[in-house]
Amino acid sequence: MGLIEKQVRIPLLMFPGGLTLTTKSEEHGFAMKIKSVSAVYFSPTGTTEKTVLAIAQGTGLPFKGFDLTLSESRRTFREKFDEDGLVIVGLPVYGGRLPMYLDDFFTGLSGHSTQAIAVVLYGNREYNDALIELKMKLEAHGFEVRSAAAFIGEHTISSKIATGRPDAKDLAIAAAFGKKSVEFIFENVSGKVEVKGSHPYTWSGFDPKAPPDHPIPRLVTNDNCIQCMLCAQHCPWEAIDPDDSKKRDYSKCMFCYRCLKNCPSQAIEATGDQFLAFLPQFESMLSKRCEPELFYPD
Repeated sequence: MGLIEKQVRIPLLMFPGGLTLTTKSEEHGFAMKIKSVSAVYFSPTGTTEKTVLAIAQGTGLPFKGFDLTLSESRRTFREKFDEDGLVIVGLPVYGGRLPMYLDDFFTGLSGHSTQAIAVVLYGNREYNDALIELKMKLEAHGFEVRSAAAFIGEHTISSKIATGRPDAKDLAIAAAFGKKSVEFIFENVSGKVEVKGSHPYTWSGFDPKAPPDHPIPRLVTNDNCIQCMLCAQHCPWEAIDPDDSKKRDYSKCMFCYRCLKNCPSQAIEATGDQFLAFLPQFESMLSKRCEPELFYPD
């Protein structure tokens, strides 16, 4: 499956018919400021996608969506964005950083003083250095980050953590954030966008090749498997054997749970005595609701 490009204008449930930007184009130079809007994202379980598309919808402008979750999509993605474009880039947080082994996400992403919105999505713990990492990567690829945000999604390893998020409240905030970000651009609001995080980075992120600092699951395929191979075809890191879905390369598996959550025969399960014993404590630790954090020019 190759690159999935979507030209979308999605209606949000909380905004029937979508949002309309009321800023006058003549007054703020609409046509010259932003001629195209693109949403580029990596979203194994769909939570980052929902958030990024809500932000794009909030701009009130037509936009294209580029889903770079699958490795083949990332390999074939080559897009140069001009200075009159706006690109919304979103990725999830894994261990306080952007997901590892995703250099190919940025390989085909090229800006030319292109305005950008940086977005990370985390599972109600903390995003640590992920947002500043994304901001720096975008700047290194020719983008000017005009606003940034950290949103929350249901945690990968437990539906009891941030259940159902991004929810209606999150998506309403996301849409309003998209609207305000565009208004700042139209109004020529200058200033540097300062985000939370440290550089040099203080968090190392999750690396499946390194010894874990806490119990992690082991995803296994049980006898319910019908060998439909959807898990292998849709694994973002190609960690599952394309000829035998019961074989998995754990040095590549990032435990994104895309396979588990999308298996049509519920044949994939998270196992491990230490992990299962640790999970209730982890769920309790992250029971307090975190809220989105938004960053605009100073």
